[in-house]
Amino acid sequence: MDSGLGRGIILLLCAAAAAGRADYYYSNATDYAYLSDEQPLFPPLSYTSNPNITAIEQLDELPTRIVNGKRIDCQRAPYQVALHYNDEFMCGGSILSRQWVLTAAHCVADSKGKGSFKVRVGSMQQRRGGQLHRVRFVIAHGRYSSKSMRNDLALLRLATPLRFGRCVQPIRLPSSRRRRLPHCYLVSGWGLSSASAKNVQRYLRGTIVCTVGNNRCRRMYQHGGVRIYRQMLCAYRPGHDSCSGDSGGPLAVGGRLYGVVSFGIGCANRKYPGVYVNVRRSKRWIRNIMRKYS
Repeated sequence: MDSGLGRGIILLLCAAAAAGRADYYYSNATDYAYLSDEQPLFPPLSYTSNPNITAIEQLDELPTRIVNGKRIDCQRAPYQVALHYNDEFMCGGSILSRQWVLTAAHCVADSKGKGSFKVRVGSMQQRRGGQLHRVRFVIAHGRYSSKSMRNDLALLRLATPLRFGRCVQPIRLPSSRRRRLPHCYLVSGWGLSSASAKNVQRYLRGTIVCTVGNNRCRRMYQHGGVRIYRQMLCAYRPGHDSCSGDSGGPLAVGGRLYGVVSFGIGCANRKYPGVYVNVRRSKRWIRNIMRKYS
């Protein structure tokens, strides 16, 4: 493994034996976590261990929608992915290529290879239409922390390639030439309409949120006992936000992916902007993984 990518996480490697049985191997010398989609046994516990951060995504609290968003057509966000675990919708994601999808590590990291992940693309509905593809394996960022929520990223390698069309297109990573972040973005998904909402939303929704500088965001979150790191990006617009169920989904503008929905304290809380993984700071990890395992 590339030593430059870091060390110190358990490696769960699913290798098919001659009889087709999945075996799991462990190692402490790599920055990757490999998860299989074999042998569904139990749901993942995809929430933060930091008591000050909202529980991001729990299967017994099914998601609904973007806060104060509007229904959007699939062509507005053709890169949008619905991630399912054991046939239950749980998170969003973004298409990077015909065989790779980017999502949040907290959506997948605790499954430990004991369940079935699938992605739906090309549909406004997370339960029907478009294309449904099985996930071959998952690579979660080895330095992801469920307490600090740093490096909250995972890549999904699909078992079969996507068929591109008007509602299924990859999104580009941020340009290295642009040093400043855009002012505003589209965030999309099927997440909660409020922190207390319960009902499952059928259709894809989106809303516009705008950058909150990291220094300002850091000061705001200090009151909640949460630290904001350089690898994070904050965005907010009064009354508009991503919420539980949008996790792993895209924060995008101009055909480029700038953020991955990660966490927040409440939803559309004026005191606490939504927090996203800063994709620009993770480009090297994303590209290295895609190159190595394509």
